[in-house]
Amino acid sequence: MAANTIKGGPLTIYLAEDQVAVRETLIAYLTTNPQIKVVGQTGEGHQTVEDCLRIKPKLLLLAVALPGLNGISICRALASAAIGVRILIFTSHCDAETVRQVLEAGALGVMEKTGRLETLMRAIDSVGAGRAFFGERVTQIVQQSLCNPRSVQNDDNLTLREREVLQLIAEGASNKEIAPRLGISTKTVDNHRSRLMVKLGAHNSADLTREAFRLGVVRTQESAEHPGHS
Repeated sequence: MAANTIKGGPLTIYLAEDQVAVRETLIAYLTTNPQIKVVGQTGEGHQTVEDCLRIKPKLLLLAVALPGLNGISICRALASAAIGVRILIFTSHCDAETVRQVLEAGALGVMEKTGRLETLMRAIDSVGAGRAFFGERVTQIVQQSLCNPRSVQNDDNLTLREREVLQLIAEGASNKEIAPRLGISTKTVDNHRSRLMVKLGAHNSADLTREAFRLGVVRTQESAEHPGHS
């Protein structure tokens, strides 16, 4: 295991991963390194943002397909908050569009879950020190997208709040259920839904759900039907 060289004490890491077995395995592995301190964990998107704003870890190890608020929206929220957390995406969704979106949203590194643990440690060292890091598969995708930029879509003009509402709609939540989860009124949710339908050319919730999958706001039908499980 690589030794972290961050000055000023151990590297504090918050882990956001919805697959419990993966999360527990990573924590067990990371805590064997005396230069690393795991300061929090969750499998839910909104909790990730709330905890990071409160704890202010040096590094967030973040999955993309989190229920409630996905990794792309989390990156955007934390970048806007400017708390200095460095984000390393750890994901099985290594398509060109996902890589583009997380980097534009503020992630400093992207590591595929098919990589080795020792590579993950190098990624943690690099991102923790403020250096970008891409896994082998991610590097290939970035190179391919640079050679063929038209292969990467760029039609997402949704606001962070609209993406939050769209994800919850795709996960099956009603307007009345969405309102308290986002701390807004039901009328405001109605307004966001109406704007989403106009922006995305949708006519009903089924159309919005299909658009959520197309844009990568949610990743699999299973995640939409059973939030928090994979």
